[in-house]
Amino acid sequence: MKILIEELNINGEGLSYIDGKKYCVKGVLTGENVDVLEKSEKRNFVDTKLNKIVHPSPIRILSKCVWCDKCGGCDFMFADEKNALKVKKNIIKNYFLDFFSKEIITHSSKNNIHYRNKVSFAVNGDKIGLQKKNSNEIVEVDECLVAKNEINMVLKIFREYLGKTQNSTINHLVIRAVDNYVSVVLVCKITPKNLDFCAKKLECAFGNRFGLFLNFNTSKNKILGDKWQYVCGQKEICSKALGINFFVKPHSFLQINDDVRDKLYNRILREIDGGVVIEGYSGAGLLSAVMAKKAEKVFAVEINKTASLDAEKTKIENSLFNLENINGDCGLLLPKLVKKFPNATFVVDPPRSGLDKNIINAIINSDVKKVVYISCNPYTLKQNIYLLKDKFEVVNFEIFDIFPQTFEIESFVVLNRK
Repeated sequence: MKILIEELNINGEGLSYIDGKKYCVKGVLTGENVDVLEKSEKRNFVDTKLNKIVHPSPIRILSKCVWCDKCGGCDFMFADEKNALKVKKNIIKNYFLDFFSKEIITHSSKNNIHYRNKVSFAVNGDKIGLQKKNSNEIVEVDECLVAKNEINMVLKIFREYLGKTQNSTINHLVIRAVDNYVSVVLVCKITPKNLDFCAKKLECAFGNRFGLFLNFNTSKNKILGDKWQYVCGQKEICSKALGINFFVKPHSFLQINDDVRDKLYNRILREIDGGVVIEGYSGAGLLSAVMAKKAEKVFAVEINKTASLDAEKTKIENSLFNLENINGDCGLLLPKLVKKFPNATFVVDPPRSGLDKNIINAIINSDVKKVVYISCNPYTLKQNIYLLKDKFEVVNFEIFDIFPQTFEIESFVVLNRK
């Protein structure tokens, strides 16, 4: 059947309303006439599959990547770069209209391709590539268009390695590229054979600007396990951003888009007034260190012990003695800090699941005047704002395009107490 796409929802799916039913289809743009095949119907919701674009949007383009329709990575390569961020802005604007009706400021990425500093490739025998969305099937790719060039160089080396080595143990290849250095992790059940081949090829390509590691993991629920083994090369990468020297290890969390990360952190700094800052979910501590350059005191809470140790090393390297890294559960520790420092600026960048209910209750029942909320999930962000709405109002909403070529977006929200 043919339908007209009337709007896009928060997941980037096109919606059409016909005879009291809502039709949903992926891979479309507002205003397009499309032919769809009905997959399933539940109550008045009809899930469909795109069959053909009958009348395309003027901003639709042919994707630069031959694999984008197959792999589960880039789901928004069919819109031109000038308009893609506008589309995402409009989706966010409509979704949060109940809480914020002013102009939403957007921050674009300098690069829309070759921007990702980290990619995880799936491996099965001699196959390596990216997994289909909601599937374990591997789409073999020669390169990833959004990955940094160094990552694609390693991918080529590793494919050659798989061609020469019978593999029954490696499940993933995780590559990170920072400042022309690469960190290469083979995720495996037991130690793979012929690692000398990998080491020599990496040395030929990168000189001493690489590190090779093994991560042992038999779980199917997560990519990385807890057991690590250093093989050769650099054990960590020393980098610099926003005046902070920091260290990147294979397990470190780092925003995947260096350019937009710096824009986001600079924007957060504008909300720091020189007083006390309480940061939740602080990870390896780069943002904490950046804020400590301006704040009187920063308390940074992170549950992952290894990340907290990395943050402490960054603190010492930069002589930031007004920064206190605390290893523990944000849901337990942040309420205590909020109570102790009621005039602090509260900065949070939680996981996709959003803020812990204990934290939300602590904010509501405290005298905290300002909350700076960074979110990668608009759905849980809206849920959390709804719970805070009686005591706080959204005074600023900006979006940062950390993930070009996808519908993903990083939201920056400032809430002030009413």
